[in-house]
Amino acid sequence: MKSEQKQRLFNAKENIKAAQLLAHSHFYDIAISRAYYAMLYVAEALLLDQTTAIPTQNEAVNTLFTERFSAQTPLFQPYGTYLEDGLTARLRADYSHGDKATLADAKQHINRAKAFLDLAKHYLMTELSASEPAEVGASRLG
Repeated sequence: MKSEQKQRLFNAKENIKAAQLLAHSHFYDIAISRAYYAMLYVAEALLLDQTTAIPTQNEAVNTLFTERFSAQTPLFQPYGTYLEDGLTARLRADYSHGDKATLADAKQHINRAKAFLDLAKHYLMTELSASEPAEVGASRLG
């Protein structure tokens, strides 16, 4: 795994922790925002497995993730939707002055971010193992 991927996964983990603390303190809108950014970092980490040019706009990252992962691999299909839902919820949470998020909303997005992070870690470690030469993998066992 590349150092850039590790950093993004670390950022995702930190954002999930922050989202949990915020939700616990009844800051549901801000918790949703942090949960979305956790998912965005995960998507970027996965995309770095295929490209070094990650878009700077959230919508572009979501679109590229959908094209490269959720549209191509059944395992990732729900996560493209999670990203899109997360972005919509983040925008509503950050910019809407009337419709406030609930604890259930925050928990849903936090749980999705945690699941996405777990999947990405497993996927990237599996990809790393599959790309290792046989003798390297064997030397780890011995």
